[in-house]
Amino acid sequence: MSQSATADAQGYITDIAYTIKYYARQSPGHMITTAQATGLEAFSDASSFAYADFGCGRGMTLMALAAVYPEAQFFGVDVNAEHIAEARERAAAAGLNNLTFHAKGFDGLAKDDLPDLDMATAHGVYSWVSPAVRLQLRDCMARHLKPEGLALLSYNVQAGYAGLQPVQSLLMHLAQVAPGDQTAKRRAALATVKRMRATEQDFFERYPKAAAYIDEWGKHDETYLFHEYFNEHWNPLTFGQVAQEMAAVDLHFCGDAVYPSWVGGKGKKSRAPWMNDPVLLEDMASFATTQAFRYDLYARCGSMSFARPPVISDDTQFILAHPPSSGEVKKAAERTWLPARLVKHLMAGPQRYCDLKEAEGFAGKGERLLFTAIRAAMAQGLVARVSEAVPSVPPAEAPGGPLTLSTKLAELLLQDKKLAKQTLPLPAPTLGGAVHVPPMISAVVAEVVSGGETDLAERVAERVHGLTGTDAGGNKRETLEAVRERVPGTLERYRTRWLPFLYQTGVVKADPAKTST
Repeated sequence: MSQSATADAQGYITDIAYTIKYYARQSPGHMITTAQATGLEAFSDASSFAYADFGCGRGMTLMALAAVYPEAQFFGVDVNAEHIAEARERAAAAGLNNLTFHAKGFDGLAKDDLPDLDMATAHGVYSWVSPAVRLQLRDCMARHLKPEGLALLSYNVQAGYAGLQPVQSLLMHLAQVAPGDQTAKRRAALATVKRMRATEQDFFERYPKAAAYIDEWGKHDETYLFHEYFNEHWNPLTFGQVAQEMAAVDLHFCGDAVYPSWVGGKGKKSRAPWMNDPVLLEDMASFATTQAFRYDLYARCGSMSFARPPVISDDTQFILAHPPSSGEVKKAAERTWLPARLVKHLMAGPQRYCDLKEAEGFAGKGERLLFTAIRAAMAQGLVARVSEAVPSVPPAEAPGGPLTLSTKLAELLLQDKKLAKQTLPLPAPTLGGAVHVPPMISAVVAEVVSGGETDLAERVAERVHGLTGTDAGGNKRETLEAVRERVPGTLERYRTRWLPFLYQTGVVKADPAKTST
């Protein structure tokens, strides 16, 4: 890492790469649906547009989107040169000629580095950088966004992180004095706070939410925790503060891309007659619900309004973002919450908006109720907006025909041994984004595409076993026999749940070359 790049980072961690993930809330379909929920006719839902991600990390979200929107132009900006070098290499190997990366700080972008943008996003940046860098980001978005464009901003929120602010300060102090390199220092700091969580109860009894966060640390990769807690500038913000900062550059709040909290009436008992500003009510609701994280959508062409009805074409389709019989979908359908009605209807297959309006539970109750269900289900990653025609699924009696992947990026991800143990975001043209495929199913897909069904169970077992980690003595943590025992159940789930879903979302398709031979 060059000294200039480190200086540009202004206190943000650049000595270790961030985790590699895909974030569905940054997809065009999600952003457009959020805008349309409040009646805002902003950027049109087209296949050709310009999109930039500020603070793109290792670029996985951009790559997945570029793979399924070949006519659009994508741009990624990140101060971490290691992130950008890796992203450029993977994008080039995937043939993504519509994707450009810049290894620069926001203030280092030249005027012609970016075109006028239809969409601009910044995920996991705004509350982790200095006020000066936040201003640079706002100026970049405002300078490049078209009059009808959309901007998405995510950040940590004070109300939900109040108890963690002293924890983060302590982590930074511990890391300063602990021995070893930066990685060792951060590990020692995290371990110390975990021990304190177990032995020092006074603070955690007063701030139970802080205790809950620490208890969840074990579920995260350490690089995520490093980037989350060890930046020099760690500043959870209020919604009102962020909305005012964005309004200063003529970008106005037009919707919460996760869930419209004011709809639930939180904070309603405290309202006075003069409190009719949607931004104020959103700020009150964010406080009342102790929100910890937000995805907010901003636009130059209009702000959020209670008066406008949703604006969407009746032919717009929605589809489940998981296999209908998956645990995530079944649990969602069984819950007593509004999106359960939507999920149950979509379990039968993709549905048009006009049909959902007349469906049981939504008919005669107004479009805002349906749109609230759609947005909540999309925010939970359960539902996606259909981007292109839904492919037909082969008949159930012939699920094992020759397959090919729809994108070169999917092929590269399945071949990457460094990613083989994590859930993979495989590009899904139908969704205009990606679907998250678990490791064992990914292994099956890779083997089916490369070698068909012949000796499939044994090939999958050997592939998975080859990726199994070793203990301190160099022995595999799981034997080949143990892996073989797991494979039949995996193949059953693949054939009955995942293969139809992967066809329908466009991740895979029939291979005509192999079919004709």
